[in-house]
Amino acid sequence: MTSLSSQERTVIQTLLELNYSVRAIALFIKRSPSTVSIEIHQVTPYKAEIAHALALKKRHLRGRHDTLTPAIAVFLNHHIGILKGTPVLIRFFQGIKNAKSITVDRGREFAKYNEIEQKLGIPVYFAHPYSPEERGSNEILNRYVRRFIPKERKIETVSAKELDQINHWINARPMKTLNWQSPRKVFQQFAVFG
Repeated sequence: MTSLSSQERTVIQTLLELNYSVRAIALFIKRSPSTVSIEIHQVTPYKAEIAHALALKKRHLRGRHDTLTPAIAVFLNHHIGILKGTPVLIRFFQGIKNAKSITVDRGREFAKYNEIEQKLGIPVYFAHPYSPEERGSNEILNRYVRRFIPKERKIETVSAKELDQINHWINARPMKTLNWQSPRKVFQQFAVFG
């Protein structure tokens, strides 16, 4: 449903006061009857000014909202240093000599990807937006994490001990994509440290 303008709402109110039917109002303002019907039922009795204010308020609530609160930023910096520009990632990959590339999503935590590339000499690739199939293993791991930390739970309430336990469980769990070996075992087999 496309948004109605303030003028259209005023016309709806006027025609309602003149006892026009929903279909007649829809025909008059060149909108579908269902759009007019939904609009009329938003505010009872219908007042154009109130309906428009309500629509603007609802429009403001639509869309994606930033979930990075100051508390979450502190938590992330404390536990993994991700917002300081992904140092944990650099420290991690500096110890691995045979890493060929890093593939990440388009989160802001990878905004300084060029710094990562410069310091490590490893190219950083980005998955396409809304293409979880390009990060299949990551999506599976997210599902595992959600077993322990449901979406309703605030990340700030997760203790370091819990994170360690989740990390241990995930990395010790055999995976089909790794020939039923654990990620930890495969990593230890193939990573060249130095």
